Amino acid sequence: MQDKDGLLTKISYMYYIDNLSQQEIATALDMSRAKVSRMIQEAKDRGIVEIRIHPANTRCYELERLLKDKYGVSEAIVAPVFSTKEESIVKSLGKYGADYLSQYLKDGMIVGFSMGRTLSEVANAVSSREQVSCSIVPITGGLGQVSPEVHANDICRRVAEGVGGTAFPLYAPAIVSNPEIKEAIIHDPMIQQVFDKAIHADITVVSVGHVAASTFVEIGSISEQEAAQLQQNGVVGDIASWFFNASGELLDLEIHKRVVGPDFREIRRNSKVVLIAGTDFKRDVIAAALRGKLVDALITDESVAKYLIDLY
Repeated sequence: MQDKDGLLTKISYMYYIDNLSQQEIATALDMSRAKVSRMIQEAKDRGIVEIRIHPANTRCYELERLLKDKYGVSEAIVAPVFSTKEESIVKSLGKYGADYLSQYLKDGMIVGFSMGRTLSEVANAVSSREQVSCSIVPITGGLGQVSPEVHANDICRRVAEGVGGTAFPLYAPAIVSNPEIKEAIIHDPMIQQVFDKAIHADITVVSVGHVAASTFVEIGSISEQEAAQLQQNGVVGDIASWFFNASGELLDLEIHKRVVGPDFREIRRNSKVVLIAGTDFKRDVIAAALRGKLVDALITDESVAKYLIDLY
């Protein structure tokens, strides 16, 4: 008698490879169609069958055109939404961000990166058939024991490994406890070297954080109480550790005196800023960043793009 694992494998092969219907399999193996259906499901549950979808690298070109016209960005890339799960959308944005980077990256370029889960997915997806001699630099501090994969240093390291470039770490937290500590840190020559590269980056890749669920709270850079106070001061989110309101205005806040990184306004003047962000949770923060003209290019998902186009 055939063992159960062998039978599960046989039924799976007949169904997925030979393209037989469940009824055809049931007739061939002299069992009920319902049992065949249960065994196909069991094969998936136990990992005997793994289903992978490799979607075509499609884009929503009409939505991209509308976004460029409405918000004045030089480029817009809109990823179609095939899943309602936030983690799947973020992973997809990472892939589109990595594709964008590989398209524009050239020898001698400097590319700046901020922090967060979306940019961590960019780093996961980055690869290059040809090694590119470039510099990858954080634009905000990148040290921490909690969720190290979302810190700027780790993101830069992985991007550099993927493209063959050189990462220049910034050995400091993103936000320190008082301005005096920041002043002591930023006068270090090695920190100044990274700042100088960040300010003159050819491309700066950023995401946005929602003040109500910021990565900064997750990694302990700010407390939940401080995040609540920022909301009371009109903050809706941050870009590269710089906090802004619903109009996209970078606010005059005490916390900015504790941010270890170049002034984002200086980066904005010198660099092409590419925002990679999506999910419905962040759509109002993305809208605010676009209103404030904080970015040059946008990579987002289809649902957010439709929301942005329908706004006012």
